[in-house]
Amino acid sequence: MFFGAIAPVEAGSFEVGQKQFLLDGKPFQIRSGEIHYSRVPAAEWRNRIRMAKAMGLNTICTYVFWNYHEAKPGEFHFSGEKDVAQFIRICGEEGMKAIVRPGPYVCAEWDLGGIPAWILAEKGVKLRSTDARYLAPAKEWLKRMAVMIEPLSISKGGPVIMVQLENEYANFAADQAYLQELQSALRGGGYSGMLFTCDMAMSEALEKGGMQGMVKAVNFGRDAGDAFRQLEKVAPDQPLFTAEFWVGWFDQWQRPHHRVNLQEKSEALAWMMERKASFNLYMFHGGTTRGMWTGANLEGSRYRPTTCGYDYDAPLDESGRPTEKYHAFRQIIAKHLKDETLPEVPASVPAGGIGAIEFKQRGDLFAALAPEAAESPLPSMEDAGLANGFILYRAAMSGPFETSLDLSLVKDRVSVLMDGSLLGTGGRSAEGQPIAIKAGEGAHRIDFLVENMGRANFGVMDGERKGLESLPEIAGAKPDYLGHRVIPADRPPEVDYRVIAESEAAPSGISLLKGGFRCDTPVDTWLDMRGFGRGVVWLNGRNLGRYWSAGPSNTIFVPAAWLSKDGENEVVLLELELPSPQLRIPTVGHQIWAGRADRPKPKRR
Repeated sequence: MFFGAIAPVEAGSFEVGQKQFLLDGKPFQIRSGEIHYSRVPAAEWRNRIRMAKAMGLNTICTYVFWNYHEAKPGEFHFSGEKDVAQFIRICGEEGMKAIVRPGPYVCAEWDLGGIPAWILAEKGVKLRSTDARYLAPAKEWLKRMAVMIEPLSISKGGPVIMVQLENEYANFAADQAYLQELQSALRGGGYSGMLFTCDMAMSEALEKGGMQGMVKAVNFGRDAGDAFRQLEKVAPDQPLFTAEFWVGWFDQWQRPHHRVNLQEKSEALAWMMERKASFNLYMFHGGTTRGMWTGANLEGSRYRPTTCGYDYDAPLDESGRPTEKYHAFRQIIAKHLKDETLPEVPASVPAGGIGAIEFKQRGDLFAALAPEAAESPLPSMEDAGLANGFILYRAAMSGPFETSLDLSLVKDRVSVLMDGSLLGTGGRSAEGQPIAIKAGEGAHRIDFLVENMGRANFGVMDGERKGLESLPEIAGAKPDYLGHRVIPADRPPEVDYRVIAESEAAPSGISLLKGGFRCDTPVDTWLDMRGFGRGVVWLNGRNLGRYWSAGPSNTIFVPAAWLSKDGENEVVLLELELPSPQLRIPTVGHQIWAGRADRPKPKRR
């Protein structure tokens, strides 16, 4: 594996001085913005980085998502949209420094906080601990990251000035032996530069979450003065540094879109600029969590899945366009830069509607997916080797029977069908009533389609195995288990399609639709999903994400970079809950929100 360095330039240095960072021996204020390469089309990486520079930032910070690169044990992928080394090189080419946060745990509203789901196939494994079943692959991951990062580090002429170890560990535990193992892995892989840890703005968290000899960073969303006072209590001589100044907040399904107080955030930014405190804006640009990599939060007994749109009320919106916050922050930063003139703000990709997308074909999801051989006990999604998507369990039972099924504990959402007809939806994300099931004489096929809506990305995550643990009893008897079938999310289901007849009635189960369109002049556009219930959309084989009429978003963003102008574009839609969806998707030139929240209460990611 070879990642390579950027074009040879003079080696530099990045050090900690008295209350300040030193770049090549001179005081340096980190003015960073968080951008996750995995949430932005690779074709737009350079534009987003230039947008950051034009706002007055000098550094780009990114998480590296372990499970995004090692979806199966030992199979690492770092090319194309996953070429994080290229993302870092572009930072350097654009005159920006880089901060890399490789985890192994990162949170970030990302499935299992970036930890691969296949680790949960080891029953009883303890994540973020010295449990060898977790620690051994975690250390191997960090060693690979070190091999990638070191040629791109400032000492080798690259842009990387710092690397973060773990993430807000004090919110979870205080095992110094665990942190030491991770540090040894990074150093053992060859990374020789600066390391840091970050924790919440509480002195006890900052104390127990860090490591001796490492820079400590504080994370906060409101009062900069108070946050940095907490940091100074435990690290009085080091630079003032926040790894995450939360300029907005993430959205969850069935809740309003978040909007935060701009004046409050502007005052905190001005405070840091006046005192030359180093900061990272989380997020500068959130983008979109495609491929069903979204995470979730557990609030007591409530499961709260995160939306695919990661707008975050950031300075750049989900599509990469500057907002009111962008221009306000740009003015604040420019005011405090005496010897710098900010570049002009780059132009955004043109946006607009491209007409309606018509669905002309229909596929039968369940007829095409014959289950694999029956197993006992039932395999979880992790046992079956699937990170994201669905797992289908098929059973058979003879009637007559009439009862109801309580599936409220299923992780996360389960559609129940009998003989192809949808009976209802359950699971911990549904929070609904038991599902009624009634059958007459004869044999009946019963399908349980379980969807991973996002593994928890914060707190204790060890129990986030997805799927059925056993078949539910029906009228006091267990149905016969016929087997299971995994349905990955990264590509459309492989089924046969047929033309939809004009007189054809809508299916009574789950709809799998396919359509196409031409686009001679690609523009950024949005799919208007207000005529649909809940499901998934793929464009040209690429997963664009989920939609849900519950909001907060009524649209799915489609970047121009992913539209073909040389031929037909193909759209596949899997509608899971609306019995009779429309057969066309309008497109519009802007986001449509179902609601908003003006001032969200602070809560943990």
